[in-house]
Amino acid sequence: MTQRFMTGCLMLIALGILETQVRAEAPGDGRGYDSVIVQNRDNFGHHEFGLGIGFLPMDAFTKGFTVDASYTLRFDEVLGWEIAHLQHSFPLDSGLRDELLAFDLEPQTFEVVETSVFSNFVWTPVYWKGAVMNDSLIRGEIQFVVGPGVGWFTRSTRGGFDAGMGFRVYLSSLTSLRLDVRYQGFFEDTPSGIDLHNEIWIGLGLAFTL
Repeated sequence: MTQRFMTGCLMLIALGILETQVRAEAPGDGRGYDSVIVQNRDNFGHHEFGLGIGFLPMDAFTKGFTVDASYTLRFDEVLGWEIAHLQHSFPLDSGLRDELLAFDLEPQTFEVVETSVFSNFVWTPVYWKGAVMNDSLIRGEIQFVVGPGVGWFTRSTRGGFDAGMGFRVYLSSLTSLRLDVRYQGFFEDTPSGIDLHNEIWIGLGLAFTL
């Protein structure tokens, strides 16, 4: 059984080497592998302005409805700098506090983030095209961001950072629809040391490129 298994493996390896040799000798572009066509990006501008809304699940007691605005300077099709991403959150009571009070339980009061601003490095490695019902084309990008920031909470101001990714679909050469998911961390100085306050922000918005 072992001998048959080894023989089969050797045959597969030999077939793989033979196929590689055949492809290397096959006519092509002279580089020894199949040609790949990469098209230039149709939609590109150096200045991008964004407006959007979002959701910030702060804690079990309070949720946040957010509005945000941003400006991004794009150096080229891959690299850019989101100079400022400003976000304001409107707190929404989840109702859990009232439920605890009904049982004579006093819930602990937590600080919540009200306003934050971040400045991010932007990396856009993926540009894609897709067909819609074989009738029209859609275009989009996938990008990643990371950078420092600051958050203004209910009673304090904290430094922090964010990191995440965005998914973009172009509506026209100048406008696009963006879906962003970002982790936001804020540092808090406590008697026991530095504590990290964690948030996950989900945003949907329009971007205008010039």
